[in-house]
Amino acid sequence: MNHLDQPSDISRRVFVKGLGFVSLSLVASAMLGGCEQLIKDIQNRPVRRYLRTGSPEVQHTLDIYREAVVRMKALPAADPRSWNAQAALHGTVAGGFNLCQHGTPHFFSWHRAYLLYFERICQELTGEKSFGLPYWNWNQQPAMHPAFLAPGSALNHPRSSTTVGTNAAFGDPSMTTILSDTNFFTFSSQLEGTPHNTAHVIVGMDMGTGGSPLDPIFWAHHGMVDYCWAKWNIELHNDNPNDPTWINTKWDYFVDGSGNPVSVIAGITPLMPLLSYRYESSTVGNYATPIDMLKLSAQEAKTIEARIRKGAEVRFDIKRRIPVASNMPLRLDRPVSRPTRVATADLTALLESDARRERVFVNVDYAQLPMANDFFVRVFVNLPEANAQTPTSDIHYAGSYAFFGVHTLSGESHHHKTDFIVDATETLKRLHRNGLARTDQPLTVQLVAVPVAGKFRQPEMQLLLKNLGFIIAPVHVRTSPG
Repeated sequence: MNHLDQPSDISRRVFVKGLGFVSLSLVASAMLGGCEQLIKDIQNRPVRRYLRTGSPEVQHTLDIYREAVVRMKALPAADPRSWNAQAALHGTVAGGFNLCQHGTPHFFSWHRAYLLYFERICQELTGEKSFGLPYWNWNQQPAMHPAFLAPGSALNHPRSSTTVGTNAAFGDPSMTTILSDTNFFTFSSQLEGTPHNTAHVIVGMDMGTGGSPLDPIFWAHHGMVDYCWAKWNIELHNDNPNDPTWINTKWDYFVDGSGNPVSVIAGITPLMPLLSYRYESSTVGNYATPIDMLKLSAQEAKTIEARIRKGAEVRFDIKRRIPVASNMPLRLDRPVSRPTRVATADLTALLESDARRERVFVNVDYAQLPMANDFFVRVFVNLPEANAQTPTSDIHYAGSYAFFGVHTLSGESHHHKTDFIVDATETLKRLHRNGLARTDQPLTVQLVAVPVAGKFRQPEMQLLLKNLGFIIAPVHVRTSPG
């Protein structure tokens, strides 16, 4: 199905014109000739650079970003482009979340549209049409760029931490595992639950709430999330859903640079990095840069565009569920260890195969968000003595996740992520190879809550674990390049 639900020739011209640069009425005239300027607009679309020191281009970007923040904060409160109004689309510090999508198939698409129209407001208010939001590659640069720490700067903001440090959620093993997942739905869930949520929690204060866009680092953090999706989809040749329900989901509350309402459907968002902006590529995990997005020829871009527009029939198929525990109250300061109903022998064929035909996820589902989110949770396999001091370099470590947001008593109905998956396939294989997962004994799973700042604010806080178990799912095969 065509993502734009237009005749094929119109769709081709939509690519040529660039998303939102001209109206469809002008596309018809472009078909008659004179497309050179429109093609040039695509080739010269704004560059989103990765934040680092020593780059004049990055410094110029930060200067423009700082000016945009100042100008947005100076706008009247009733202006939908104002700093607070833009943040309120996402949520508020005290009231939770509003229109943002978390824990849904539109985590990527909603936030991509959100960033694009915020970027256009910045362009309009500063007069810098070439401005692209910078992104914070916390995998390569754990500390925030100094521009976000300068006293008195509009980019500075109260925070609990200005670095993600050595947290394993952002390390090469974690990011490599996540980016190697070829299924859109499990890739999205892992990227959201692990590095995305953990960054919000570590930075803390406003960033740990629905009002997180009040902190200028939010937009650089989500730029990295968006870049990871673009890298996965464009550079690594993975497919987004072509399901009409996903494609035709529409949002009508964003505004353009002049404050005019715009309407955007999810199905156009995968094309935005080809039409409206481009990323300065950088390494994430073990994935370097197979495609330099700044040097794509028009033909290369059209070939990529055709593949992305086509998408695939992506589903999260579950071959087998292995329950471990359900409806169990947990105390935050007490690690949990539970045996499974499956022995390693039941997984021998999977664990002894080098081919990734199936994956094993640890699936953790809670009844609701916690009352405080100053912690993240590490997952171990076959290590009953695991605790907060157990290093993530331990062979039993599988991964981690964090809660973004807290439970409120306001009765808000906004869906938020309370279920998580951690890909434990390689951990199980390592344990099996090293004789630490015996075929005559059941596997065990450990959940260890770790405070971000050294101690829990509410150590006796209880969480209701709704379900804990393993999920075995077939690998979704990526498309061939181009």
